[in-house]
Amino acid sequence: MSVGKSDLSTELSFMLYILREDVTLEEEEMQTYLSNIDWSKFLNLVIHHRVYPLVYIKLSKNGSRLIHENVMLKLQQLYRKNTIKMLQLTRELGTACKALQDNGIRSMVLKGPVLTLQLYGELSHRTSKDLDILICSSDVEKSKEVLTQLGYRPDNTDAHLFWKKKSHHISFIHSEHSTQIEVHWRLNPEIIKSPSFEELWQNKKTMTIYDQQFNHLGNEDLLAYLADHGARHGWFRLRWLIDMDRLFHNQIDPSKLHNYFKLYGGRIYVEQAALLSKLLLSSKVPIEIQSLVVSEKAVELAQMALEGIKNSNDLPQASNPKYKRSMVSALTLKQKMHLLIKRLLPSSLDAEILPLSKPFYFLYIPLRPFLWFWRLLRKT
Repeated sequence: MSVGKSDLSTELSFMLYILREDVTLEEEEMQTYLSNIDWSKFLNLVIHHRVYPLVYIKLSKNGSRLIHENVMLKLQQLYRKNTIKMLQLTRELGTACKALQDNGIRSMVLKGPVLTLQLYGELSHRTSKDLDILICSSDVEKSKEVLTQLGYRPDNTDAHLFWKKKSHHISFIHSEHSTQIEVHWRLNPEIIKSPSFEELWQNKKTMTIYDQQFNHLGNEDLLAYLADHGARHGWFRLRWLIDMDRLFHNQIDPSKLHNYFKLYGGRIYVEQAALLSKLLLSSKVPIEIQSLVVSEKAVELAQMALEGIKNSNDLPQASNPKYKRSMVSALTLKQKMHLLIKRLLPSSLDAEILPLSKPFYFLYIPLRPFLWFWRLLRKT
């Protein structure tokens, strides 16, 4: 079983060639792409996949004279803007984590500046839209108070009745500089079994940035988390796949990884990521990952994600009903039951039809089918 990459556009092929970590750009090789390239499409692809820092760095070291001057100028502008953005995010991350710690709230950083330094070594080498911080579910309400004092306000004001079960994070936006922080109390948005905060805390690692210590996920937990995140989004951004490529270089404990799969699943997403990264980025997948038995479902998901990558201007595969069905079919029976439970839990839409006080929220569960049917009648 294999996944093919035929029919890749010239622009996508050239971008992938640049992004391969094991490649030193050669003028002769570059000319094979440049003879028939649309620079506008190339630039749009680089921006869409959020890989312009790496592309700019690689081209500026070798091969920039072959690139259209306006393209290099645009890449340079994006690179410099991102460097400033990452420094700002690092400052805000430090402020937020210190405030949480001062209030007795333990936290782990999921992505952002910490992941960038962990996988790339330089803040300027990766983009980040926001900050993701994982805390214990029992500290969510307290974290709201802490972030409010720092000038943040909740972005998702229309919370679900059973928001802790139906969601996995709350978004906050700073009222002055618009920095976004997502506070997570669970790694996965679905109610499928996942490591508890205490389990993740036991496996955590630490990193020091500007004399401040930050906690982050251990390699095995991070591998499973990033693979799950990328798979759910259909690897719509190649930046996520490059993260996996870099993480494959880190030391992975086989026993910890297999124990994670046994307890929480997710093997198929790691297999999908390994297939795609090896195919598109020539990743050197470690033996711990290569030893996994690649299932037909992993190949199917990888092929479907590849179709989405080849058509980056279209809707992401995560919005494709067929891809969604394939993702659900890859779940275990127990995971499917948990997913069904989530779908059946009431939401704020039910409260709009039948307002109940908090002590009677439990009544929304048996009443939900009737409330759903009533909403359907109102639409017709």
